Amino acid sequence: MNFCRVDKSKKSTASKTPKPPKRIKKTIQPRRHFKAWRVSSTSFSKLIEKIKDSKNKDEAVILEEHMEDCNFRVVCELNDEEGNQEEFDLSKMHERSHHFKSFLFKVCNGKVFIIEKQILGILEKYYFCDAPHYGYVPAETIYPGLSLTEQRSVFKEFQELMEDAETINGFPIYDQRHHTSQPIIRQLLIRISNSHFFSNN
Repeated sequence: MNFCRVDKSKKSTASKTPKPPKRIKKTIQPRRHFKAWRVSSTSFSKLIEKIKDSKNKDEAVILEEHMEDCNFRVVCELNDEEGNQEEFDLSKMHERSHHFKSFLFKVCNGKVFIIEKQILGILEKYYFCDAPHYGYVPAETIYPGLSLTEQRSVFKEFQELMEDAETINGFPIYDQRHHTSQPIIRQLLIRISNSHFFSNN
């Protein structure tokens, strides 16, 4: 009896129907997108080391102490329904409807202050690694004083921004779709909402 030996090392020449490429679902940013980050002289890695070394201290307590060494930048970006940069009228930059703003917060002696407000809207060209890039810079920068009147005024503006954004988005600044989920940023937002500069406090 004769046997036919099959060479299994050879690949089949039969044609295969190619699979359609998987579609990558685009994550659309909120129409009013909040981003917040810390500006500190202490690196985040050193803060993590401090938390690990202080085994007898609660992490929340360490974060509270660290906040005194930080400034915090909170920016509201504008997106259309497709997630692209929304157009705006810079001639209306002093109106409540102009949401493209940045606020710099400072924690001092357990209280939180706004020490800078930027009204964004000027597109500027810059070079990075010899390649041209574009980014928005402030059209106007304001440095509020620390008096009760000035702080109440600028806090009211930030509060109105949060309210308008929540109305447009359908969810608050605390939502995970914003970039505000870091524990230290959550602490900041709690301090802001509890501040006596807020009109409802």
